[in-house]
Amino acid sequence: SNPHVAAIEIPLPSEPERLEFLGSITSETEVAKLSDYSVPEIAKLTAGISLTDLNVLVQSSLEAGKRLDHEYFQELKKRLIERQAQGLLEFIEPSWGLDMVVGHDAAKKRLRDDAELLKRGRLESVPMGYLFCGPVGTGKSFLAQCATGTIGIPCVKLKNFRSKYIGETEANLERVLNVLRSMGPVVVMIDEADAMLGDRKSSSGDSGVNARVFGMIASQMGDTRYRGRILWILMTARPDLLPVDIKRQGRAEVHIPLFYPTLEEEVRKMFMVLAKKSGATLAEENIPEEIPHKGHLSGADIEGIIGRAYRTSLLADSDHITAEALKSAVDGFMPSTQSLERELQELAAIIECTDQEFLPQA
Repeated sequence: SNPHVAAIEIPLPSEPERLEFLGSITSETEVAKLSDYSVPEIAKLTAGISLTDLNVLVQSSLEAGKRLDHEYFQELKKRLIERQAQGLLEFIEPSWGLDMVVGHDAAKKRLRDDAELLKRGRLESVPMGYLFCGPVGTGKSFLAQCATGTIGIPCVKLKNFRSKYIGETEANLERVLNVLRSMGPVVVMIDEADAMLGDRKSSSGDSGVNARVFGMIASQMGDTRYRGRILWILMTARPDLLPVDIKRQGRAEVHIPLFYPTLEEEVRKMFMVLAKKSGATLAEENIPEEIPHKGHLSGADIEGIIGRAYRTSLLADSDHITAEALKSAVDGFMPSTQSLERELQELAAIIECTDQEFLPQA
């Protein structure tokens, strides 16, 4: 704030700058012997990395005598970018695609279509961001991870950047945004978005931090120069608590509501998928014919039932989930009784929905 001090932003290096630097540090090296990638490919794939860290990436491969293959390259890049953001970004490496998601067919089609447009480079037709909303346990985080697995671009999760020291929260956020702007294309996941993103109004005693944080994130989300380069995915069970500025068209444009499964076929399919996700073996004929609490079981509830049944089966020296163990777990399970709160979350998700096709018939 001193009038005699000028703030100058030094951006992370562009692709031509990285290419020129790589050319100078590998001029006396036969790159094909140490890397699966050519120099231009490395320059393209290292968006978001400083020249100092780029030198570390090359020299560590040379000195360790370890070939810069896909796995080693990804691990080094992940570590360097996380360090560049000072631990405020966490890389997410999705293990599944949208094929693992049960139901939500309209939402999956929309996400697959956008992934295809991204692959074709038609960035102008891709939304700035998505809002996944719905009651707790409906699989918002799981859908987001599966979506990023299908989209096929790097995905990071925004960690807690807030600090108790004056000015440090805003500095942390600016550092993160600078890395994101340099990385693109990238997916940014923000869980519990209603608590993380702040509000235009400052609460008493926070010296205006919430309002400034909100302003910085809203400004970045609405910057159309980064359409298709920074793709935001916000997740919350209470979208009604999110400021309308964040939810408007041009920021988190597509609002996808998620609900508990109500159809018999969906519930049975969820048992199979969540058993696979947990690493357990479950035969379809071992799922009970009658499943109580149908329509009141969330994905998290079903995953909990699978976990109980698998534990019982393992204790009985079985390497798969037995019909008896699953029936016992299903019969003994008591879902959450927070029905009024859940109804509020369902209504908020319905109201926030931007496309009728995302709503189930009920």
